[in-house]
Amino acid sequence: MPLGMWLRPAFPEPEPPVPASGRLPDGVPRDDVDPPAPHPRRLFRAGPGTFQHTLVRLPAVRGPLLRATLDNLAQHMHAGIL
Repeated sequence: MPLGMWLRPAFPEPEPPVPASGRLPDGVPRDDVDPPAPHPRRLFRAGPGTFQHTLVRLPAVRGPLLRATLDNLAQHMHAGIL
C-alpha cells in the first residue's frame, strides 16, 4: 500500500483542545441532554435451542468439556448453569 494510506491511521491528527463552538443542527440527538438508554435488568441468556444450535456448529464441541455440556444440556438448563 502507498505510504499516504498508512499515515492517517498511524499518526492521527490531535483532537482539538476545546469543544467546537456553535449549535448542533435540529434533529441531532445530544448525549448531554437525552436520558441514557435503559440498563437491562438481567443478563442476556440465549434460549436453549439457540445455544444448542450454536454449540453443535463449533469444531471444539468434539472436545470433552463442550461434549459433556452438550450431552447434559437439559440438566444444565434446569439447574440454571446455562
